[in-house]
Amino acid sequence: MNSDNLGQIFTRRIIADYMVSFFTLPSKSLVLDPCFGDGVFLSSLSSNTDYLQVGYEIDSNLFNSFSNINKIAVINNADFLLSDCNIMFDGIIMNPPYIRHEKIDELAEYGVTKAKLSAKSIFSMLPKSANLYMYFIVKAINLLNKNGELIVIFPDSWLNSRSGAAFRKVLLKNCAVEKRVHVTGRAFEKDALVDVVILKLKKNSTPTDCEPLFVRVEDDLITKRTIKQFGQNIKSKIPFHDCATIKRGITTGYNEAFINPTISELNDDYFEDIISSPKAVVGYSTKGASVDKLLYVKEDMEIAQPLREYLNNMEVNIVESQKPKTLASKIKTGCNWYSIKAFDCTGILFGYIVRGDMRFILNDTGVVARDNFYVIKPKIDKYILLAILNNFYVYMQLESIGRKYGGGMLKLQKYDVESIMFPNITEFSEKDIGKLSKLGKKLAETGNRGIIEEISLLLSNYESTDLETIKNQLDYMRSARLEK
Repeated sequence: MNSDNLGQIFTRRIIADYMVSFFTLPSKSLVLDPCFGDGVFLSSLSSNTDYLQVGYEIDSNLFNSFSNINKIAVINNADFLLSDCNIMFDGIIMNPPYIRHEKIDELAEYGVTKAKLSAKSIFSMLPKSANLYMYFIVKAINLLNKNGELIVIFPDSWLNSRSGAAFRKVLLKNCAVEKRVHVTGRAFEKDALVDVVILKLKKNSTPTDCEPLFVRVEDDLITKRTIKQFGQNIKSKIPFHDCATIKRGITTGYNEAFINPTISELNDDYFEDIISSPKAVVGYSTKGASVDKLLYVKEDMEIAQPLREYLNNMEVNIVESQKPKTLASKIKTGCNWYSIKAFDCTGILFGYIVRGDMRFILNDTGVVARDNFYVIKPKIDKYILLAILNNFYVYMQLESIGRKYGGGMLKLQKYDVESIMFPNITEFSEKDIGKLSKLGKKLAETGNRGIIEEISLLLSNYESTDLETIKNQLDYMRSARLEK
């Protein structure tokens, strides 16, 4: 199994030294790195402190490589999460593995599964959607002495997820957040141009958060960033579900039978227009989109003879092949297997398989959308929602959390889209709200991608990261994905 499967992205030495400098522990304190990887934190501790060191690493190749040069730390080639470690530590420092919850069971060959983790009582407060790094942090807190210090670096996408809200509660229940540093630039050795956060937590202190700091890593320098302030609640965010709901488009269960079927002598009453692919849409509106024909037999419809013959033939084929299984089961139970559950698709469409640029598309025409789209129903003005979805800040969030496949493909699950966080539009000026609505409408009507720059520039007034940084990061990540 390679380092990508284990969620390993190695920290640069400049960041390791920076994090080690956060410790305020007394001489000879006992410090743990529970996933030491290439040993950068243990090496930094050796160079900059006199702390006693302990390390865990599940990857035998990395363990053996570091053991050849390590002269100080007590190291273990074992999984930290499921280990019976009962030593309490004064300090813990780490860059935990980043593995999404649905990929955790792929570590079964190492003895790690979601079932085994869930069986541990210390993880009971974590949601089922918790990323693996959350398990590491929770266990680390559990092994800290009173007033012990935990310093950890990980992608800041956790701030934009539902699981992140539960995770924050776990942190603040047990610790004070003494430092929160948002890092832009190359913090890691590979795929590094992503925003990350460094937290310093203190165990059993009065649970408090702190004012964030912002730094940029360029070459071998860490420089402080000054974030322009726009009012008291500059970083105030609202979740996706405050602005919209989302569901998948219409599923036929058997596209070859229902989309563009070859049936002669059948009138249009039996068909609905359907958009089958984002490629069928030019720009950001479904007006003028290329449509297919969906065979849509309503419950109270009289079935004409040509259609009856077509359905009978299809039924025989399904029963003989037992494919698709869902329809075969319906036929067995005597259901009207050819009845499709339709619903109103008016709103905003998003094709969740992304190969190039992302697009949220206004579906004012109400055309039916196939199940390779998500249908987003606005709770706010539709043009404002279109604008706050189509901007570089949202694209960056989705590019960061989507699952990457071959050929530059990015797949986004429903819960990924639901994890989007927006600036709190209730705090926007009336002028900016009006401008957003006009820009959203203009984007839908013209399809001019340059309008996304205008929307992003307006939203940058309510974001803590400057627009140029976001654009550079997005370009880097998108280019890296497409090159792969």
